[in-house]
Amino acid sequence: MSFYLRAVIVFAIVAALAVVAWQLAEQPGEVALVWHGWRIDTSASLVAVVLALVLGLGALLYAILHGIRILPRRLAQARERRRKEAGYYALTQGMVAIAAGDAAEARRFAKRASELLGRPPGALLIGAQAAQLEGRPDQAKKFYTAMIEAKQTELLGLRGLLALAEQDGDRAKALELAERARALAPKAPWVLTRLFHLQIAARRWEAAETTLRQAIAAKAVGEGMGRRSDAVLMVQLSLMAERNGDRTLAVERVKKALALEESLLPASLQLAALYLAGGEPRRARKTIEAAWKRQPHPDLARLYGLALAEPDAIKRYRALGTLEEMAPQHLETHRALARAALDTKLWGEARRHIKAAGAAPDAGFCRLMAELEQSEAGNPAAARDWLARASEADPEPAWLCRACGAAAREWSALCGHCGDFDSLAWGQAPRVAALAQAPSGTVLAAETAAVESNGNAANAGAAGGQASAKPAPLAQLTGPNAAGRSAHPRALTPP
Repeated sequence: MSFYLRAVIVFAIVAALAVVAWQLAEQPGEVALVWHGWRIDTSASLVAVVLALVLGLGALLYAILHGIRILPRRLAQARERRRKEAGYYALTQGMVAIAAGDAAEARRFAKRASELLGRPPGALLIGAQAAQLEGRPDQAKKFYTAMIEAKQTELLGLRGLLALAEQDGDRAKALELAERARALAPKAPWVLTRLFHLQIAARRWEAAETTLRQAIAAKAVGEGMGRRSDAVLMVQLSLMAERNGDRTLAVERVKKALALEESLLPASLQLAALYLAGGEPRRARKTIEAAWKRQPHPDLARLYGLALAEPDAIKRYRALGTLEEMAPQHLETHRALARAALDTKLWGEARRHIKAAGAAPDAGFCRLMAELEQSEAGNPAAARDWLARASEADPEPAWLCRACGAAAREWSALCGHCGDFDSLAWGQAPRVAALAQAPSGTVLAAETAAVESNGNAANAGAAGGQASAKPAPLAQLTGPNAAGRSAHPRALTPP
């Protein structure tokens, strides 16, 4: 009831009493009371006053009796109020202790709050956090398990159990908990992002793609990042479809990836390989040329050579000149053309492209120069010098993980070392990563032995009157298959 309404009611009552008093004063009247032989004569106004006093005393007596009757309940309510205040104060202090890292104090306040408030959700959370601070995950698990039994704290308990499962490395349990959390909160950002990463780690690509779309719709991830992740997933799904023999679905998915992220190099490599494997070299060449303008890559050059389907080596080399026209200054252009020139025995062209690497060529260019010195002039000493330089030069570009720095021979949606999603990017590998692949001197010794073996084989062939074409062992070390690439048009391999 509002203040103004109460004021109107009080004013009306006072006005009514005033009117009654005025009427009694103007017309006093007389009242006669006869009771057991007694007669009392008095005025009407006095009777009204006595009646008012009797009613007042009755009201007072009723108030006293009612107060006595409800006093125990009011005392109980007061005790309950003080108990709740003390319980909430204990909860507050427990949270402060958790923030300060004082697990013992937090546990004490959590126990106090549970005694006062009957095990409230906040006390369970403080107890779980205190147990984790003390390094007691089993105890924390008990608190979180108790939390999921109550509907209002089920999601919070699931989050705690999920974190413990991930900490223990139990991905299957973590995935199960994340799925249950999504059923409770299908639009919660933390639920969708955690579920997505768990599905990725479990290589449940299609389920991850569905979760990613939900995360984008719920704005749990930015639109740009979401498109990029969706494109990477489409490439991975294309690889899986190809492995299952469904080339049509593989092409459809990788085209969708390029529509989402045109500059995604693995998508271009996959589409070109699919076209080439499907007997569509013209489409493969167009795909490679478009990708080469954005980012030249040795696998693109290898696939382009296969797409040319030119048996004549010189004509094939000239056709590769298209790549040079599109990116004339890029090192990968010179690397690809140097390799093709060596295969065609165009020594001058090979030397020109190798020298384009500059005064400090990487290990790949050094090996190409070693092969050139061996093949053109039969100079094993010069070849050994270049191989020595290769062991000290920067390694060739590779797929590098942005998260852990590990190098990979082939692209995958997941880093094979740390398992991070969409972390592999083509770039210059650190020298340490290359040296870590073999003990010091092993690579140099193997390559030097191969050069000497080639030199002996060449001399033996000349003595026997046979024309040696190209030293095969050295070509295997420095040719396009040296980095684990095969002559098959596959450029990407599903994990």
